[in-house]
Amino acid sequence: MSGLQGKRWFFFDWDEENVFHLLRHRIEHWEAEEIFFNSYVITPNKKKHGPKRYRIDGRTNAGRSLRLIFQDLGSCKARVITGWDS
Repeated sequence: MSGLQGKRWFFFDWDEENVFHLLRHRIEHWEAEEIFFNSYVITPNKKKHGPKRYRIDGRTNAGRSLRLIFQDLGSCKARVITGWDS
């Protein structure tokens, strides 16, 4: 994908809002972070809720398959918006 090829995210923007939202989907924030450090596929988010939002599909270290929606904040930082098992 143009603009994201070779890009990596090492830092994450967490607050009560997105941590609790993921917990409602039975996803721990550390599981969401693991997706970014394993093999993944990124596509544009079909629902345009804001700039630089993408869908990432990958697996946790334990092998759980997750789909996350995140925002690229720049400077290798991402904010996970929501997620679910895929």
